[in-house]
Amino acid sequence: MQNAGKLAVLALLWCSQAAAGFTPAPRKDPMGTEPPLRLSVNIPASRLDVFEFGQLTRSYPVSVGARGYQTPAGQYRVSRVVWNPWWHPPDSKWARGRKPTAPGPTNPMGRIKLQFANLLYIHGTTEEGRLGVPASHGCIRMSNSDLIELTRLVHEHTTPDLRGELLLRLEQNPEQTRTFDLRKPVPFAVTYNLVEIRNGALTIHPDVYRTKKDPSIKQQVIAALTKAGINVNAIDAERLEQITRRRNATRLTVALEKLVPGSGSLER
Repeated sequence: MQNAGKLAVLALLWCSQAAAGFTPAPRKDPMGTEPPLRLSVNIPASRLDVFEFGQLTRSYPVSVGARGYQTPAGQYRVSRVVWNPWWHPPDSKWARGRKPTAPGPTNPMGRIKLQFANLLYIHGTTEEGRLGVPASHGCIRMSNSDLIELTRLVHEHTTPDLRGELLLRLEQNPEQTRTFDLRKPVPFAVTYNLVEIRNGALTIHPDVYRTKKDPSIKQQVIAALTKAGINVNAIDAERLEQITRRRNATRLTVALEKLVPGSGSLER
């Protein structure tokens, strides 16, 4: 009975921590067209977005693959969760001579890996100082604390019957490995969008993979503004030419009201 009581207290503690750690999930989709949970990464933005029933509920900084080890854009599904994974060197030149690493503070996979394709994962990292820039060998890296929060949310939507005390034990014991195959995989989109409109601002991201994509940046900006419902005839042409004249080595963000007078109230 004492053990049962302790587990109940632990479960309550985990639930309260989870509730404090992130925004409560929306519980319905009015149109019935959105999945309960989907994820997306925009490679140039080095950002992972979380959508619950179509609503953006949180975003996290990530590291994507460096040039030469690019993270491939595409439509995927997160199908497996591994808490406190082992790291096994892949059959790649960069990993030659390296040995398997047990779960723990030196494990390059961090606390969790979420598998979305063969040998491709969203996983933790021992190099959190490099988050926000392309630095991996194709996978997507997150801080361990952010990834624990995200994984709790994945479990909430895909394995709701999983006991809270079990997840708490896995979180508190970084050497205990446990794998969960998801019966309802989570949709996951990896995109490469150099131009975005979010929170009343236009952002032009650096072309980290040097794709030299067509159409031109100027055309991509006009297309993004049009998609957002902005009348392109109202655009400050001189300002538009100024910010799109050449590709940016760094990220450029411009408030919409400075580019299109009267548009400051527009969101994503």
